[in-house]
Amino acid sequence: MNTAQTAVDVWQSPDLRAELLRGKFIDFSYDVHTHETACFALLTRGHIRIRTRGSEFIARQGDLYAIDADEPHAGWAIDSAGWCLRTLYVDIDYLHQLVGERQVKHALTISGPLINDPDIAAALYSLHHCSQTQGSYLLRDQAYLSFADKLMSRYVRDTVKPANSGAERGAVRRAREFLDQHLGDHVSLMEIAHQTGIPQFRLFRAFERAYGMTPHAYQRQARVRYAMTLIRHRHSLSEASALSGFADQAHLTRWFRRFMAITPGQYQKALAPRSGEQP
Repeated sequence: MNTAQTAVDVWQSPDLRAELLRGKFIDFSYDVHTHETACFALLTRGHIRIRTRGSEFIARQGDLYAIDADEPHAGWAIDSAGWCLRTLYVDIDYLHQLVGERQVKHALTISGPLINDPDIAAALYSLHHCSQTQGSYLLRDQAYLSFADKLMSRYVRDTVKPANSGAERGAVRRAREFLDQHLGDHVSLMEIAHQTGIPQFRLFRAFERAYGMTPHAYQRQARVRYAMTLIRHRHSLSEASALSGFADQAHLTRWFRRFMAITPGQYQKALAPRSGEQP
């Protein structure tokens, strides 16, 4: 990453129950990764090529890239100008709680990944800018409700997500649990397959179909996620790197930056509440 040109600011907003990011990206690419919450990224300048499961497309200025939690995706610039964006990371169920009047029977899913809706884009930009500048809380909250209301009514559905069936469903679940429980261990695909009860090649295909990434890619992602959890719970960066299975702090920093566009140290600083917000 060219740090002289790429600039990223990230902060927590307890009032919004969200994490926010504002960034300018030059000579940078996001590796395949997922988020624990839904991700809403508004392109404010430039273009970015995005790859998701089974598709690849270009998001342009004014587009809102919206993706569900745990959906793998990657992104990179298509020219030397790079791109700028404002991103909101928030639980989709919380947005439903803000404005939802109907009961849902299944998981809420976003009808994305590209949303070209000026009303929603304007609401997201307003709440994001107010949060960044510590502007009017009333305007911020009003914009947040407008964003949630329009998003839920226009682009969020109550659907059943497709999944592997039978033995494979249980196998990939056990494989994921095994990886989560052995983040610091050197484990082989054969060892994981032995824990699940199906042949390793069948497990490999089922795992990739279920989670959109290989077991090895999931292991890297899970280590970064666990490191983030440890940092949020005030562990030192050296402790976070050791406990999450990275060889050292430099190893953690390298992968953290490839997934999050910032270093673990920058993320640690972002956890401090901004003045006026509830801790």
